[in-house]
Amino acid sequence: MHDVHSRGYSRIRVPFVALFLALALTGAAAADPFASFPPGLSGEYAVYRDYTWKSPTWIGLLRYDETTWGALCVTPSTGSRVSILFRGEISEGAFVLVGQSIISKIGPGDVPAVNYLMKLIPETYRWRHDAASVVPASAGSATIKALLGSSPRSDLLPRAVVTAQDLPTFGGKVSLVWLPETPATGLAGMVGSGGVPVLSLARAGRIRSGGEDEFFGFTPIADAVPGKALSVPAKRVTEKRLVDGIQLTLDGQWTMVADNTYFMGNSAVIIVDTIDLGAMGLPRDNLPLSMVRLFSPSSGGSWAIPGELSLSGTAKRFRIVNLFQDGPTGIRNRDIKLCVPSTDGKKCTVVSLSVQETAYSENKAYFDGLF
Repeated sequence: MHDVHSRGYSRIRVPFVALFLALALTGAAAADPFASFPPGLSGEYAVYRDYTWKSPTWIGLLRYDETTWGALCVTPSTGSRVSILFRGEISEGAFVLVGQSIISKIGPGDVPAVNYLMKLIPETYRWRHDAASVVPASAGSATIKALLGSSPRSDLLPRAVVTAQDLPTFGGKVSLVWLPETPATGLAGMVGSGGVPVLSLARAGRIRSGGEDEFFGFTPIADAVPGKALSVPAKRVTEKRLVDGIQLTLDGQWTMVADNTYFMGNSAVIIVDTIDLGAMGLPRDNLPLSMVRLFSPSSGGSWAIPGELSLSGTAKRFRIVNLFQDGPTGIRNRDIKLCVPSTDGKKCTVVSLSVQETAYSENKAYFDGLF
């Protein structure tokens, strides 16, 4: 696709605030399709690969609060890196910029990226509030598959929302996919009329106080490095261990280092813990979603691989599976968390298995059967 930025066209609009909107359909108030989406949290961010640039480019949004945002545009091949802080206000149903500050060094070649980000902020608010853009769930299923793959979405999670826009700079009609588990904006990506993604999530997470470098210092993920191979003996003597009410089926390959922690050499670790949901401020009205949002983001030097998240089970016992890549080593680890809420709904016991992906893929049945 041509480099639309070099022509100064108006570009992508990623949504910001307003997680509660009223849609007017056929003159009557309709159910809010975003009602089940949680409010954005301070420090949440999302970075996307934007395929409409001539050279590989990534853009990102960082939420400080409802009207204060950071934005990033990085094109590694040219050395362009533009970072801007924005302040706005909601006026008559629109996001209006009232101030901005460029916090990166820029040169003449960065002007297209600066213009892009300046238009990005106020325009994206409109996408989330365009009542006529919401696509019926049945009609949006093909778009969701094009972006996320064919794996079925768990019924434990709120439905994805698809909205449609006609954006000439993206080739015309495009569809935006929104997921409640995606940090910052809820936007998981955008698909063009030909069914090809034009914007896809690359990294998402939440920074802590003083950790802005995790966002503004973004660089694309490096190639993965294989972990060590693992051969599980066909004949094993197993032993049942009960930890916090959860039964583990372990064998001699595991070493207990604490009453709730077991290691399999350098290949895997199991930790069992019970967390107080209230103390952690986790909403309980949809606990699977809360736990997915807790356990699935990238952080620091750890990358959560988009598209690898899965959720299965029931509300009383469910598994969250992610794939993370360690930044310093490039090794990928499969992260499996079994969550068992207490009967009073105040606590949740979590069994966490982290295993090198090379070992897991070669011994999937074994690791899946540990608990």
